[in-house]
Amino acid sequence: MDEPNALWMPSPNFFPGRSGQVPRWLIVHGTAGFESAQAVGVFFQTMEVATHYTIGRDGVIVQSVRESDAAWGNGGVTEGHDPWWSRDLNPNLLTISIEHVKPSRDNSDDLTEIQRAISFQLIKRICTRHAIPQRRADADGGITGHFSMDPVNRHFCPGPYPWEDLFRYLNQSRHT
Repeated sequence: MDEPNALWMPSPNFFPGRSGQVPRWLIVHGTAGFESAQAVGVFFQTMEVATHYTIGRDGVIVQSVRESDAAWGNGGVTEGHDPWWSRDLNPNLLTISIEHVKPSRDNSDDLTEIQRAISFQLIKRICTRHAIPQRRADADGGITGHFSMDPVNRHFCPGPYPWEDLFRYLNQSRHT
């Protein structure tokens, strides 16, 4: 496992070795259903989808795919995507993905306080491990939501997320 505090629930749904690519973006997701990170972990073991991590509403972190591999979490790139995504290169090869358990099917739930704190900390550690820019995504990498590559089918993913607070946290933690 890459994250020492995570519960390891391995999924078979990944691309081994990232086909020589390295992660440059971190993608934030919302589960659009489910009650726990463990339930999502079981889902990722049985369905043809997975992200690297899931953070439960209780702060539990489940890791389903190693960071050195590409999880099957982002799907395809659709019309209206941010300009740095290409339909010629699978975005999963370039990303690390984190799900946040949101029981509502439309991802309308806010994060719980513990989920928010764990999310910020996990994002910081992943970005540090992989030299992913700790800022809003652009062509050189960074952090964004699933909506960035699939505004047609995933415009609601991750739903409400405290973006400004995340970037403030990342900026402050770099200077302390």
